[in-house]
Amino acid sequence: MTELIITWQGLLFEAAAFLIFTYLLNLFLLKPLRAILKKREEIIGLNEDKQNNLEKLAEALNEEAGNERKNLRFEINEIKERFRKEAQTEANNLLSDTKISAAAKFESAVKEFNAEKTAVLSSIKEKSEELSILIFKKIIE
Repeated sequence: MTELIITWQGLLFEAAAFLIFTYLLNLFLLKPLRAILKKREEIIGLNEDKQNNLEKLAEALNEEAGNERKNLRFEINEIKERFRKEAQTEANNLLSDTKISAAAKFESAVKEFNAEKTAVLSSIKEKSEELSILIFKKIIE
């Protein structure tokens, strides 16, 4: 068997070859790989920021929509209350107008009745006078 002889020139050559190999490996394989990983990390970071911003925006929009719903409910209740008051006012106006109209018709009917009563009484009075004159004439005869 042959002996393995290690010389310092051989070690120096092997060390230089190893350093050149690691430099080339770093230059052609690891640097692009690190650059790709760094870009990927940046993209993921940007996406996380976008996601957080979108979540905040969604929460803000949801809160704004909730506030709008509350405002709309409040406005709807105000409109309902206003319409209810207007309807009550109209009903009261119609009721008072109807009462006034009924009172006027009643007054008119009472006046008409009194006029007819007066006419009937005067007619009865005239007839009773005529009858009393006839009775008086019959008695005298």
